[in-house]
Amino acid sequence: MAQPGGASAKSDLIRPLADLGGVKPPAPDWFEKAIATPSEEGAVDVGGARITYSAWGEEGGRGLLFVHGGRAHRNWWRPFAPFFAGNRRVAALDLSGMGDSGWRDRYSLDLQVDEIFAVIEKAGLDTRGRPVVVGHSFGGWVTLAAVEREGERLGGAVIVDSPLGVPDPDEGYTVIKAKADPKDANRSTRIYETMAEPIQRFRFLPNQPAAHLYLVDYIARQGLRPVPAPGGGEGWTWKFDPTKGANFDIHFERDLLRAARCPLAFIYGEKSLFAQGEGLEHLREQAKSRSPFVMIPDAHHHLMMDQPLAFVSTLRTLLSCWPVRFGV
Repeated sequence: MAQPGGASAKSDLIRPLADLGGVKPPAPDWFEKAIATPSEEGAVDVGGARITYSAWGEEGGRGLLFVHGGRAHRNWWRPFAPFFAGNRRVAALDLSGMGDSGWRDRYSLDLQVDEIFAVIEKAGLDTRGRPVVVGHSFGGWVTLAAVEREGERLGGAVIVDSPLGVPDPDEGYTVIKAKADPKDANRSTRIYETMAEPIQRFRFLPNQPAAHLYLVDYIARQGLRPVPAPGGGEGWTWKFDPTKGANFDIHFERDLLRAARCPLAFIYGEKSLFAQGEGLEHLREQAKSRSPFVMIPDAHHHLMMDQPLAFVSTLRTLLSCWPVRFGV
């Protein structure tokens, strides 16, 4: 998840780009090559909202879909997706209310599952069997909801550092509970005079340090859009809908880890706030002998930003031998 941070943010918050003055930091060759890799840009209408996506690789390869976290966007995956496109058809989408996708008056987990399957079909991820979905944080919850509803359409689901609780055996568990009617919320976001200002204020949610500033700078820039400034001219604001979540319930009726409708795998950051507590212990216990569980060293919640090449290598290795297949 990403959080721009408002004027009332505490001084101890880590803003990785604050001292750069809006200047792009140097980046390694692998990163420059990855983001320069051509992609197909597409969109599909889902429940009245235009859902945008990017795709790499030839149609006919095994499908792989990346789902971003809260207040993020599909370009979080652009530095990584090309590493998987050599023999796969890969896509990353903007969930509604985020990135370049349309906003809704009301959001629902069911609609976001619809968005996942609509992009799978439109981008041609299912032309060679059932695709694998990789979801980070909030995107992991949406991925699990897809598994709960129509997991038989998926070849596997990889949950990346999503906070999971311990479900009640009879009532399941609620991850997010609606707090207000979004019609009563203010849909406006702050408008900045220059692009440099919001970039300097960018921070991760949960709060964490960042060593690879080129990655942070890239996702911050890609999360902004130009808008008319109140005093005339052009300003900048964040792409996400600020009301999203006000009426957004995430509830699972059962323990998905016990009877998932497709194979599950889990990747967590060793230093993540979510890689501890009874929720993780429950996950470890249920994953034992059922699902791969990988802990990436020296990585926080946004582990692909902390250890980018370790993340790529981990996921590549996982996909090379999992899910276990018999026959052709």
